[in-house]
Amino acid sequence: MQETEQSEKDMIGSLLDEDESKCSEFRSSITKSQQHSQSQSPVKSFKDLKEAKEIPLLLDDAGQQEFPSNDPNNFYFTVQSAFIQQRQHSLSHEFHQYMVPQPPLYYPCQDGFFSQKRTKKLQSSADSEQTISQQCQDQYASLNIQQSFIQGNDFQKDKIFKALIEDLPLLAKHKFGNYVIQKIIENSNQNIRTLIFEQLHPFIIEMCYDKFGCRVIQRLLEFIQNHQKIQLIQSIKSQVLNLIFDQCGNHVIQKIIDLASDAEFIIDIVTNNVDHIVSHSYGCRIAQKCLEIFPNQKLQQLYISLIPLCEKLSFCQYGNYIVQHMINQGPPKGLEVIGKYIKARILEVSQDKYASIVAQKYITVANDDDIASICKILINDYYPPMLLILINNQFGNYVMQNFYQKCNDKQKQSIQIQINKFEDHQFTQFGRHFLQFLARCHAC
Repeated sequence: MQETEQSEKDMIGSLLDEDESKCSEFRSSITKSQQHSQSQSPVKSFKDLKEAKEIPLLLDDAGQQEFPSNDPNNFYFTVQSAFIQQRQHSLSHEFHQYMVPQPPLYYPCQDGFFSQKRTKKLQSSADSEQTISQQCQDQYASLNIQQSFIQGNDFQKDKIFKALIEDLPLLAKHKFGNYVIQKIIENSNQNIRTLIFEQLHPFIIEMCYDKFGCRVIQRLLEFIQNHQKIQLIQSIKSQVLNLIFDQCGNHVIQKIIDLASDAEFIIDIVTNNVDHIVSHSYGCRIAQKCLEIFPNQKLQQLYISLIPLCEKLSFCQYGNYIVQHMINQGPPKGLEVIGKYIKARILEVSQDKYASIVAQKYITVANDDDIASICKILINDYYPPMLLILINNQFGNYVMQNFYQKCNDKQKQSIQIQINKFEDHQFTQFGRHFLQFLARCHAC
């Protein structure tokens, strides 16, 4: 009973405190309205209320009354529990579904999950009136064409290729079209590859300098026959030196060195221009590729040209890679020359950003006599000793770590005695790195 009175008081509000007669009339009207509402079909959801148009859902005018009528007989419309619940809990499931847009759906595709927008674009691109060549220049349609060519039968592949053959030079240099040409080269027979080569041959040099065209040329070199490779090389032979210094063209030269059997002429070009090539950001990669691929008997002239330059190249940002390769795989004469100037300039070499890497590489392959010579140079009576200078250097401390690992027990003991002569405040942050390295070595 108390709960009923409390609910009535909450519903009626201040009327209970003003006039008891008005409250009794109002209470009787509510009772009648509840009896009438039980005879009607219940409203199941907020959506049903909207469809029934029994009450206004949204107020277009700020001054409009929220309830349809002030008549107490119609009050059951305004106090329906379902409506009040929806108004109080506006983020309920049905209301949220009605008001808030849903996130985009994702549909599976053969090469991953595409968004709804991308999937529709793929479907519309395939059904559009554009030609296949024009579709290859679209980001999403080109993917569709690539999949169609890979998974299609011979008839479908021929149809796609015949539609593209006239526009091959244009598509090979296109941002998206070049991928279509590459897939056709990979997944077609030798006859189609021959037709592609013949169609692109007049534009070989132009494509080698192109950001996307050079990729098509590299793919051609992987799949065409040997006589076609020779023909391609002859077409670009006059431009090899310029291609070596080009950001895109040097990749074509690297692919020729990797795949072509008749590429020894590149060694002569590198040998004649060794000073410029090995110190260039792109040219040094060509020199490295020659040293990696060709046997030593074909590289004798190149080694003869490189040995006098090793000391200079050690301090070069790109040339140091050539010196490192000569330490690992070069002739004994080259290793001897490199070791001679490293021992003579150990303090200067070890403190340089690039030459310190060469020094570390040399120490890893040095014999016991070379290690003993370096140890004798580092442990001296000068103040401060070279050992302390290198330990406190940001590059030299790495050289000393490698050197310490190559020393024998007696040499290690001499290094520790030399270090113990100095206090902790005489070591920089790099010197402390070396001390931590020594602690790890003793802990093992």
